[in-house]
Amino acid sequence: GLALQWLELFPKLPISGMTGSIAANCTLISIEGDHWLLHLDPAHSALFNATQQRRLNDALNQYHERPLTITIELIKPEQETPAQAATRRRINRQREAEDSIQGDPLIQQMMQQFGAVVRHDTIEPVEAPVPQAS
Repeated sequence: GLALQWLELFPKLPISGMTGSIAANCTLISIEGDHWLLHLDPAHSALFNATQQRRLNDALNQYHERPLTITIELIKPEQETPAQAATRRRINRQREAEDSIQGDPLIQQMMQQFGAVVRHDTIEPVEAPVPQAS
């Protein structure tokens, strides 16, 4: 649906900083012609203003290579926002890293033989390398 479309579009937009943060906490609710309606979580709206809306609108226009108009309403999104999706992925990667360490036969052997203890606060997921353009 539209929420998934926004999750896929968000990382492609030429935005960062406050505008990126605002967009990350939005969901796409409707598209009617060239008019887009987004909902911004009120909990993340402190920095939202007309300038941020214009910057997001400009980024969408640039990406789509045509003029669009956006309306942003301060309503808690019912679908997952890009920020929530990033948090979910980060939590899942952390859980997978912890499971990998706990399931490692060498780690288990060290725990049994030497009473080793895994400090969970030291486990960090390894980020997948980003392929470099050649």
